[in-house]
This record gives sequence, structure tokens and C-alpha cells, in this order.
Amino acid sequence: MKERKLANVLVVMISSILFWTACSTTWISEAEQIVAALIPATANLMTLVATLQGKNVSAGDLQTIQNAGTQAEADMQLLASLIAQYQKAEATAQPGILNQIQVAMVAVQSNLNGLLTSLHIKDAATQAKVSAVVSVLISEVESMAAIVPIVSGSASPGRMKLEAMQEAKRAPLTASEFVRSYNATMTAKSGNAALDHATAGLKIHAHGKLERWASAGLLQ
Repeated sequence: MKERKLANVLVVMISSILFWTACSTTWISEAEQIVAALIPATANLMTLVATLQGKNVSAGDLQTIQNAGTQAEADMQLLASLIAQYQKAEATAQPGILNQIQVAMVAVQSNLNGLLTSLHIKDAATQAKVSAVVSVLISEVESMAAIVPIVSGSASPGRMKLEAMQEAKRAPLTASEFVRSYNATMTAKSGNAALDHATAGLKIHAHGKLERWASAGLLQ
């Protein structure tokens, strides 16, 4: 009975990742939408910090976030371009493009991870908010990056099965799930009135699967 229950659990875990690994078209289509949501999400983080400069954020921290955020955005734009190339590429060219996608994802992770270790925001609520939002971004990019080797099929069948089982535990959020998670984190009440007012207008929005993900872009 225990063995059967374990098998059922594994089936559920692996099925959650099949959405990503069943075929390249499915994976790349969802990844494209996620990246399109990550770009305005990163931009809104920079908007938030810029709005709070002089109140809860020092000029030094503002510059740190702007530099890292600008580079992360550039890397995400490159990622979006590579995904578009992958969709149109011949099968023989796709593995090389997947490698480039991995490199771009690692660059995004590096820039975002650098923020968590370099910020010294004095206001505890603001520090916690920025860290939480950055963590949401990092988690999604890391999960996407972990899926690429499985999608590429570069590992042995046994290794791919093991990796699929491991990654099923932390498969990337879908684009719509990511948007909900990001918005919930960004707008969660912090107890700091100025911060809560600033974050209220910084949600990102989905306007349908085939349309672009858009950012509110302005404070309300």
C-alpha cells in the first residue's frame, strides 16, 4: 500500500512538470509569457525604489537597484529575443539557442541575487518589501533555468527522469501564477503608509494569453 501511495505521489509530481517538458513548443510558449511578465515586474521594482528615495531609500541604494535592475531588464530582453529565435529555429539549431537561454537566465539570477546582498535600506519595512519582491523574481528565474536541461534532453534518460522528479517539486509558476504571486507580494501591507501607497499602484496585469503582459507603470 505504501509503495502504491508513493507511486501515486510521484505521478502527481512528474505530471506537474510535463507541462514544461512534454514538448518544446509548450515549454517555450509559457516561458515567453513568463519573461514578458518578468520585464515589467523588474521595472516596477525600480519605480518603487525611485519613488521612496529620500524617504526610506538612500541615493546609494537607489543607484544599486537601478544598475542591477537595468542590467536584469536587458538580460530579460535578450532572453525574450532568444526564445523567439528558438521558436523559429531548425531542430538542429535549437540546442545551441537553449544554451544561450541558460546563459541569459544565469545572468539575470546573478544581477538579482546581487541586490539581496548589497542593499542597506535603513527602513525595515522597505528592506523587507524589496527583498521579498526580488526573491519572487529570483525564484521564478531559477526554476525556469533548472527546467532547461530537461527540455534540451542533453542528459541520459535515467538522469532526466531523476531531474524531472526533483524539479517537479519546484516547477516554475505559470505566467498567470507568477503575476498573482508578484502582485500579492508587492501590495501586501507593510505597516508603512508611504510604502503601502507606493506599492498599491505597481501591480502587473495580464490582458489575455495571446496579448502582451503590461505593467501599470504609474503610481495610483
